Amino acid sequence: MKRVTKFDDETILSLFGAQAAEDEDPERLKSYFVKNKAYDRARAEIPLRILVGHKGIGKSAILVMSFQEDLQDNILSLWLKPTDLSRAWSVDGTFVERVEGIKRNILQLIAEKSLEKMNIFGFEVGKTPVLTSVKQLSNLLLRNINDADDATIDEKIVSNFRSSQQINVYVDDIDRGWAATKKDIENISALVNAARDLTNENSSMKFLIGLRTDAYNLVRENDESGDKIEPYVIPVSWTNHDILVIVAKRVANYFDVTIETEELEKQSQTEISRHLYPVITERFSGSGHWANRRIHHVLLSLTRRRPRDLVKLLSGAAIEAEKSGRNKIETIDLERSFPEYSKARIGDLVSEFQSELPQIERVIYSMKPTTRESREKEKRFQYRNDELISKLNGIGKNQNIVFENRNAATGQALAEFLFKIDFVIARREEGEVTERYYYEDHSKLQSNFVDFGFAWEVHPAYRWALNPTNVKDLLKEID
Repeated sequence: MKRVTKFDDETILSLFGAQAAEDEDPERLKSYFVKNKAYDRARAEIPLRILVGHKGIGKSAILVMSFQEDLQDNILSLWLKPTDLSRAWSVDGTFVERVEGIKRNILQLIAEKSLEKMNIFGFEVGKTPVLTSVKQLSNLLLRNINDADDATIDEKIVSNFRSSQQINVYVDDIDRGWAATKKDIENISALVNAARDLTNENSSMKFLIGLRTDAYNLVRENDESGDKIEPYVIPVSWTNHDILVIVAKRVANYFDVTIETEELEKQSQTEISRHLYPVITERFSGSGHWANRRIHHVLLSLTRRRPRDLVKLLSGAAIEAEKSGRNKIETIDLERSFPEYSKARIGDLVSEFQSELPQIERVIYSMKPTTRESREKEKRFQYRNDELISKLNGIGKNQNIVFENRNAATGQALAEFLFKIDFVIARREEGEVTERYYYEDHSKLQSNFVDFGFAWEVHPAYRWALNPTNVKDLLKEID
């Protein structure tokens, strides 16, 4: 069996891949990318696609892969960067006037980037006429194609555009610098409405936009036309099986082992995890419910159905192995990496959702078991529904917690919020089997109107940050 020589930074990056798709080499991303249902829906012949999901869920990877597929098919495809968006947003006036201004700015950007993509450099941006419609844009591009020297243009792209006049526009990092201010919400809402108007004018133009869940929720709540964009939304989600396939392909790729995605997806998780054994122990040798369990049980228990989580977990454990001079991750390396991994996952939540609940960090760390809970509860991070609501009622009142929209942070409201962000997950025991549900599985399980009979638990990914001095005790509680 092949082995790595050591876990230096370069090896870790090559083994597990970049944590953000936009930082990954396109060819390497293509070699291990798993096309799920969200990807298939994004590629559908529908003019507007809005990929919505939590941070680290893989929205950018889907956009990057779709963009690369367009390039391969010689489709005129453009990528708008955050600097482009700043230029597009530089308009004033009423909301309707801003939408119209953003449409004009986007058309100008598309014209300039299209002419660059087709290698037509004889135009002067400053003299490009103000464009107000997709038809004007198409006419401008066709005229420049006809006036250009054949030796300077990309024949394949030009030929395809002449026959189809298809333009695909990708917009990612739309929420960079997001602070949930009124202006932030209006900017994104206006941009999405502008994209929708442009695609309605001409079906040969398609927009694919990536948007964080919290940003989409606020836009949906504050834009009276939000119901009109809802049909174009694609929720991005992965199963644990998918995530294991993704990482197995990355490790196999490092060792030059080619495995077809379809073949891997048909295998059991135990079979898939064997592709990880060159770099990690086969079984967890620690204490608690994980003792002697196959390693994929441990890894998947700590991910939040986000591919980036497993990459971060393995990367952190590899760093710990390197400190001890090991070229294979052992149980002790995982245990040593858990507190930092857990703290960073709470950091993810804070940066992602403090726009909705400014005091989110205080609420989360207040979920640390009290002295009484530690003494009286066998499972300190598990709660009956009434126990969870009661604990959160106390946190909300004692610390004067208020949501950004000024709604009161009652115990019920906080429970719904913590479920929505996957800090707590629903659980129900059926004999020896425990069923678990995330918000994306059933968004109304935590509801003020009906009790579905579920208990609740703090997701294992966060527990070490809440109790960093008792790693061994936490292992005994996780089932």
